[in-house]
Amino acid sequence: MKHDTDPWLRFSQTILEIFFDGVHRIDLRLPVDGETRETLQSLGLDGAFAILTACNPGGGRAGEAANHTATEALETELAMQSRRFLRADGVSGNGSHRERGAAVCISRAAALEIARCYGQAAIFWFDGERFWIVAASGEREALALPVAGRLSISSAS
Repeated sequence: MKHDTDPWLRFSQTILEIFFDGVHRIDLRLPVDGETRETLQSLGLDGAFAILTACNPGGGRAGEAANHTATEALETELAMQSRRFLRADGVSGNGSHRERGAAVCISRAAALEIARCYGQAAIFWFDGERFWIVAASGEREALALPVAGRLSISSAS
C-alpha cells in the first residue's frame, strides 16, 4: 500500500510539535523511547491522551481562515469543558503541511466524539506506551505507530 494513496499511511509520517516552554518534537515514525516519555511527562501528558484538530474537515483542504475559525471553536469547546490542553501541531515529515491541534488528556471515546463533531477522519491517540491512529467513525482498525515495516520512511526536513 503506497503512503501517497492511503491517508492513514500519510498520517503515520507525522511529526508532532507540542508547544509549552518551547517546541517539543515527537516523530511518530519512530518508536516512543524513554526520552520521549520523559518529555511527555514533563508536559503533563503522563498517561493516555489525544491529539485533536479541527483543520481540513472531511479530508479536504479548507482555507487558512476556515481552519483558524474551526481551531478557535475547538479550543473554546475544550476550555468550556475545563479541559487542560496544549497546542500540538501535526507536521508532515517533509515539513510541507501543518495542522494546528491540541493535546488533551481525555478519554478515547470523548476524543472520538469531538473529532466527529469537527468532521475529522481520525485522531492520534497515545495509550501511555505508543501512539495510534484511530478512526473517528470506528469503521477502520486502529493503526499502531510506527509503521516502519509497512512503508518506506523518509527523513524529516
